Amino acid sequence: MPQYTIKKLETTEITSIYDTYMKRDFPSDELKPLSHILKSVEEGYGFSLGLYEEERLAGYAVFILCEETKCALLDYFAILSDRRGEGLGHRAFPLFGNYFKEELPMVKGLYIESERIAAAENEKQRLTRERRIAFYKSCGCEMTDLRAVLFGVDYSVLYKRMGDPAQEASLEALDALYRRMFKPEHYARFVSLTEEQCENAVLN
Repeated sequence: MPQYTIKKLETTEITSIYDTYMKRDFPSDELKPLSHILKSVEEGYGFSLGLYEEERLAGYAVFILCEETKCALLDYFAILSDRRGEGLGHRAFPLFGNYFKEELPMVKGLYIESERIAAAENEKQRLTRERRIAFYKSCGCEMTDLRAVLFGVDYSVLYKRMGDPAQEASLEALDALYRRMFKPEHYARFVSLTEEQCENAVLN
């Protein structure tokens, strides 16, 4: 049985993964500039983790932290294209949880953005978004009533409790994360965060 581990990535490793994989794994309208990701690392509110099978990279994730509200955001998560379909996403989530428990025990909740099903442009896109949300739910995440529109991309927001079952998702906590991530002028122009009736009840 292969052994999988999580490792915090250095800036050189983040740069290599960004150029080699992230540009291919994420649409250009969803991918922040590399300088934005590295700035979050340099200023201490962002970090990235690599999923490894022994010494071989199998996946990666980028996180944003807000210590004031004791929460984090899963900004990007992907399994390498040649390793998909092996269940590695489900292996990764418990390892992420262990990392937070050991290294960042103050974090009580994790927010996850997933493209909104109601905003899908066609059937193929709708099915892809449904599968993605179903995956996060199978990893213990809950659909929230929060909706985020970021630079024109419409997201539903999921939430995973991290060690504190009483910790609830809140608009205020997610808003604090976005204000940490974006410059005030960009936040004002390109970020919209609302709370509305939870969609996708069929997936609950």
